[in-house]
Amino acid sequence: MKKTLTIDKTKRICWQTPEQDDIEKLSKQYNFHEMIKENMLDINAESKFSTIDDNFFMALAFTKYLKSKSKYVFNELDIVIWKDYIITTTWLFSEKLDMVFNQISHESKDIKNSYKSSPYFILYKIIDVFYDKTLNSLDKSAKKLLNMELNIWKNERDFVNELINEDLNKIFVKHNFISQEDVIDELIEHLDIIGEKRLIIYFNNLKQKLTKIIRTIESLEEKNDSLISAYNTYLSIKSNKSITRLTLINSTFLPLTILVGMLGMSERTMMTGQTNRKIAYPLFIFLCLIIAYITYIILKKIFS
Repeated sequence: MKKTLTIDKTKRICWQTPEQDDIEKLSKQYNFHEMIKENMLDINAESKFSTIDDNFFMALAFTKYLKSKSKYVFNELDIVIWKDYIITTTWLFSEKLDMVFNQISHESKDIKNSYKSSPYFILYKIIDVFYDKTLNSLDKSAKKLLNMELNIWKNERDFVNELINEDLNKIFVKHNFISQEDVIDELIEHLDIIGEKRLIIYFNNLKQKLTKIIRTIESLEEKNDSLISAYNTYLSIKSNKSITRLTLINSTFLPLTILVGMLGMSERTMMTGQTNRKIAYPLFIFLCLIIAYITYIILKKIFS
């Protein structure tokens, strides 16, 4: 889906989920360098920054959360800037990117003849929205971990799969944002070189948000690891209790097993004889129950 907007002298093009032919057409229309076109067509595993033939190119490795699969997926944001245009493309549709386009469109009349019509200020607005979205997502993740922590002790369900998914999600998101630190630093240097010093304060704000995102992810990773350790401890305690009960049961029946083994070999002659069987068997069973009860009481006091 392609959207185009003109703000003062700056042309804003937002193209979400483009096909390869769409990128080829953009490249020919705006005379991109071959390297820029290749970067837009390829999947860049990490964020990158480059200036080629007066064109500024940036690839930012963002993530998109899929509720249906309870995991994050890769969604690269590619940006090409020249003096009078800014072009952005994403391989997956982003509601936030669509929202910021509409917001800029609504404000376009008020920012004419202003530094806010600069392609770099528009770039700031785009990245800022993505960072805010990520911080909001991490806040929800923190609340989810807290609920999981509370539910562990209620033993409501098995948490293993959910904990593993949360851990893998944090590692994936962290990897994508760590690569942006150097890119934002290079962008700030680039703005200083081209004389856009008024915008540096905005990108310094982005740098602070990026630092906050990474620290929040690291904190959530630690909480997730603690939760996994707590759950493993809970399972160990539960397993130990089961083993204790099993030991108690086996120990209770051990004297009875010995007694049956001793008396059962020749019970017709040595124990009861042929005439006293009706009396001896009930007495034998009663004796076994008494021995089992006494053993149970003794072992319960020992294991408790």
